[in-house]
Amino acid sequence: MIVVDWVKQLTRIRGYTDQMVEDANAVIYTIGSYQLEVHDPGADIDTLCVGPSYVNRDADFSFVLHDILSGMEEVTELQPILDAHDPVMKFKLDGISIDLLYASTDISDVSVLYDVDEPTVRSLNGCKVVDQILKHVPNVEYWAKQRGVYSNVTGFLGGVNWALLVARVRQFYPDAILSIRNTIKNSIRNTIKNSSFL
Repeated sequence: MIVVDWVKQLTRIRGYTDQMVEDANAVIYTIGSYQLEVHDPGADIDTLCVGPSYVNRDADFSFVLHDILSGMEEVTELQPILDAHDPVMKFKLDGISIDLLYASTDISDVSVLYDVDEPTVRSLNGCKVVDQILKHVPNVEYWAKQRGVYSNVTGFLGGVNWALLVARVRQFYPDAILSIRNTIKNSIRNTIKNSSFL
């Protein structure tokens, strides 16, 4: 894997022990609409690379990884956007559009945000938010499709929008029994059906 080899290379260059080089790792997470399985065909895949704390964004990600990717035949349209709110590398890998963010933290527990910079916190939040949506709002896409109220193209809400809406309703009514939740869902559906934009 490209990022694992990159981290091992940096670990070796920095003079760490052979065992540390062998153990060195980086993990790629999908985030956003791709992780929620609501992405459109041809849309880019938002990804987050989480690497060890001694691999930094400014030099290692922005320049060393960039140089590795630029030398690969299967990588095209490589465009680092380092002055963005969340520094990102955009590229195509075998024709698939990728947006790659980087977070430098303890890989074994990405829930701990101790002593990390703001871009790392923002990057990790992409994973954490989607994980929470998936945990608390399962099967919302299926529910909306079954009721004929799913599709950005036809003017309805898409998957992420439905997930956020249902998550918000669950925040307002966390202890609601199932029948009340169904009443709320029906109310939302009727509101959308009767709204003027349709």
